[in-house]
Amino acid sequence: MQDAWIGRRTHPRIDVNLPVYFGLIDIKRGRKPKARYSGETIDVSVKGLGIRMNCHILHMIPIAIDMMGDNKKYDLEIGIELGGEKVLAVAEVKWSLLELPHLLKMGVFIKEMGHEEEGKWTRFIEKQYRESPQKTGPTLRVIESIQMASNHLNKASDRISQQMKAYEVKQER
Repeated sequence: MQDAWIGRRTHPRIDVNLPVYFGLIDIKRGRKPKARYSGETIDVSVKGLGIRMNCHILHMIPIAIDMMGDNKKYDLEIGIELGGEKVLAVAEVKWSLLELPHLLKMGVFIKEMGHEEEGKWTRFIEKQYRESPQKTGPTLRVIESIQMASNHLNKASDRISQQMKAYEVKQER
C-alpha cells in the first residue's frame, strides 16, 4: 500500500523530523474525540507528511483500519511543531504500515490548513527545501530525468552533426 501511494506524490519530500500530535476527527459527526497521539515526521512536503509513532499495535490496528479506504471513519487534526511555532491542519491518511513490535507509520495528505498556517508551512518547506541535500519525490525525479534526457539528446545531436559534416566532406570530394 505504501509503495503504491509513494509513486503518486506530486510534491517532493524532504527528510525532516518534527514533533507532531494528532487527534481523530469523526467524519460523520465532525467531532474530535479526546484521544491524542504524538509522533514525529519522517518527511514533509507542501501537501503531505510521513509520520511515525510508537504505539501499542493491538490498540492501533482498528484505528489504522478506520483511517483509510472507502469506509474510513476518521480524518486527522494534526499539530506540527516548527521550532516555537505550531501549524494546525486537517489531513487524510493515504497509507499506513504497522511494524512490530510497536511502530505505526502513516502517509498523510493535507486537506485543509488556515491561511496564516499555510503561509508559515509553505515558508518552512521552502526554507527546508533550499537547505536540504535530501530531496526526494517524483517532482525531483522528473526534473532529473528531463535533465538526463536533455544531456542524451545534446550528445546525440552533436554526433549527428559530426556525421553530417563528415558526409558533406565526402560528397565534396
